[in-house]
Amino acid sequence: MRSAFALSTFSYLAVLGVVACSSDGGGGGGTDTTSGCAALGDVSYEASSACPGKCAPTNDAFCADDGVTNSCIGGPIDNCGVSTALPPKSGGKPVELTRSADVKEYAGSGAPDLSCFDAANFPGAPDTANSKLVKLTGTVKIFSHGCESKNLTIEIHKVLRGGADDGSPGELVGKSVTTPATCKDIGVAEENKECGTRYECPYEYADVPTETELLVITDGNIWAPIFEYGLFISNGEVKNDTYTKDVRALASDDYQLIPQVALGKTVTAGHGAIAGEVHDCGDVRLVDAVVDVDQPKFSLSYFTDNEDNPLPDIDARSTSSLGLYSALDVAPGPVTIAAAGVFGGKLVSLGYFKGRVFPDAVTSFTFRGLKAFQLPAK
Repeated sequence: MRSAFALSTFSYLAVLGVVACSSDGGGGGGTDTTSGCAALGDVSYEASSACPGKCAPTNDAFCADDGVTNSCIGGPIDNCGVSTALPPKSGGKPVELTRSADVKEYAGSGAPDLSCFDAANFPGAPDTANSKLVKLTGTVKIFSHGCESKNLTIEIHKVLRGGADDGSPGELVGKSVTTPATCKDIGVAEENKECGTRYECPYEYADVPTETELLVITDGNIWAPIFEYGLFISNGEVKNDTYTKDVRALASDDYQLIPQVALGKTVTAGHGAIAGEVHDCGDVRLVDAVVDVDQPKFSLSYFTDNEDNPLPDIDARSTSSLGLYSALDVAPGPVTIAAAGVFGGKLVSLGYFKGRVFPDAVTSFTFRGLKAFQLPAK
């Protein structure tokens, strides 16, 4: 059974005129009879069993019995227990998802890959009995401003599941590492309008367990804390006892600059922010996905497609080529995040995740299809 959460009656989507489904009008390709779902036109969808009057994605079997109850307040889509807005329209029809082809990271061509959401392609359960310790290596990538990802501390924790602490940081794995005071001689150099040359530091982190849900925490004197969920290293992905993963650094100034642009105000002290990207099962960024959360927020925003300096785009109704989204000014505590879109004439879910918001910090989750630790409950 899904547990209920209250949603804010004042949200950014409401300000933009997105309303909950009512009981008139005809449904697209499903049995729902609401005006909100009728806006999908010829797009196929299912009727929500949890929220009468809401439409549901056609591929949401993976979120059955997920322990989240939709409060049924908010957007017309019941997406794994999160009320989500409808995808934007063009020419009177919902815009279909496409892959980002012209970006430096996570680019791809062809049709979006959503195969991992099909029951026949669900990943196997985590092989916890054969978990082993590996070395994590990668680059500390700077989000938005900053010339050098120096003096950033990285910690990796197991994720607690169940009970009041669900989604909280658990046991620290390995030992935390801190990037050097300068990495101009060893970092990845890249041209940057602000810096001339930006240097992004490499890092190595030993004794990280495979087949385990992990949380990466980055922080530092000039950096805002980021709690990045979603790390899972399967044994089959390890090469020479090493796994490669880049992590993010967010300048402390940007933690307040970004909401100032999006909201006209900073995040309330003691509250936090949620941010991430939407990718498909092939780890390619998706354009025109919609995202929402099941907790009150002051703003839900998408970003411009400027890869070197992404900022909130207050006019956007879906993800740009960067796949970026944010929910700003959220109180600390449990949160569920979900993403959806239209593909192949069907309303589809792009996944959901249960995490937590932390005071004066960013909770980060990037949708990358269905992972082993997210298997449907049985």
